[in-house]
Amino acid sequence: MLFNKRTERIFIWVFFPLALLMPLFLAENAFYISKMTSVMIFALFVMSLDYLVGRCGLITLGHAMFYGLGGYLFWMIAPEYEAVNFWVYTFYICMIASAVALVIGFLVLRTSGIYMIMITLAFAQMAFYFFSDSIEFGGNDGLFIYVKPETSIFGLSFFNLDDPVHFYYLCLLSLFNTLVFFRLLIRSRFGRVVDAIHENPGRTTALGYNIFLFRLMSYVIASALGAYAGYLFTLQYGFVNPSMLAWTTSGSALVMSILGGMGSIYGAILGTFVYEGLHYTLEHLTEHWMLFMGALIIAMVMVFKNGIAGYMEKLLEKRS
Repeated sequence: MLFNKRTERIFIWVFFPLALLMPLFLAENAFYISKMTSVMIFALFVMSLDYLVGRCGLITLGHAMFYGLGGYLFWMIAPEYEAVNFWVYTFYICMIASAVALVIGFLVLRTSGIYMIMITLAFAQMAFYFFSDSIEFGGNDGLFIYVKPETSIFGLSFFNLDDPVHFYYLCLLSLFNTLVFFRLLIRSRFGRVVDAIHENPGRTTALGYNIFLFRLMSYVIASALGAYAGYLFTLQYGFVNPSMLAWTTSGSALVMSILGGMGSIYGAILGTFVYEGLHYTLEHLTEHWMLFMGALIIAMVMVFKNGIAGYMEKLLEKRS
C-alpha cells in the first residue's frame, strides 16, 4: 500500500475531496480561490523542504533561492509576448534548476550541521542581492510576466491558466502528484537508503553506499520541485521579485514543516494551511498579530512535539 499509515490515508480522503469541491462554494469569491491557490503552491514548496530536512537530515536556510529561481528562469527563457507550452517549460525550468542545484549541492554537501546552514544561507543571499541590485532583472521591483503559458498536449488543452479556477485545479493536481511522488520515492530502494543515511551515516557507508551521492541526488530533487513551486507562484500573480529568494521565505517554510511534522511529507501541507490560516485570521483581528502568531506557534510546537501530523498519528494509529 502506497500510504501505509491510517492517518495519512484519512488526511488524503478528507483534504483532497474537500479541496476539489472548494471552488464550487467559492465561485463568487475570487479572492479566496486565489488565496487557496497560493497556499497550495507554498505547501508544495514546503513539501520539498520537508523532504530535504525531515527525511535527508539536510537543514538549509537557502531553499528559497530555488523558489525564486523558478520564476526568474521562466522570465529568462520564455518569449515575452508569446504563449509557450506549460509542460515543456516546466521540464526546462526543472532541468535548469537541477543543474544549478547539482553545482551548489556539490559544494554545500561537503559541510554539515551549522556550517551547511550558513553556507546555504550565503548562497541564497548572494542570489537575493544579485537580483535585487540588477537593473536588468528589475531590481527590488521585480519583473512582470505578460503572457501565461498554454497547456495543450497533442492539441488538447486541459487548463486555461488565465482562469483562476483552472489554475486552482492545476495547483491542486501538482500538490497531489508531488505527495504521491515523494511517497513513491520514500518507499523505493533509493528512499530506504536515504532513510538509513539519516539514521546512521557511518553504518550506511560501511555497507558500501556513497552517502554523498545519495544526498546530492536528494538535494537536486528537492531543489527542482522548489523551483517548480516558484514557477507556479510567478504564473499565478504574473510577476517575480527578489523577496521570493529571501532567507525569511526559507525560514517561514521551515517553521511550517516543523509545525506540520518534519519528515511526514503530508504534514507539510497541514503545517502550511494551519500557519497561513492563523496568519490570515490574526492579521485581520489585530495590528499586533505577529506577537500572537509567535506565541501560538511556540505553544503548538511545545504541545505537538512531533508536529500536527505526529500528534494525529499518536491519536489515530492507536485505535487502528
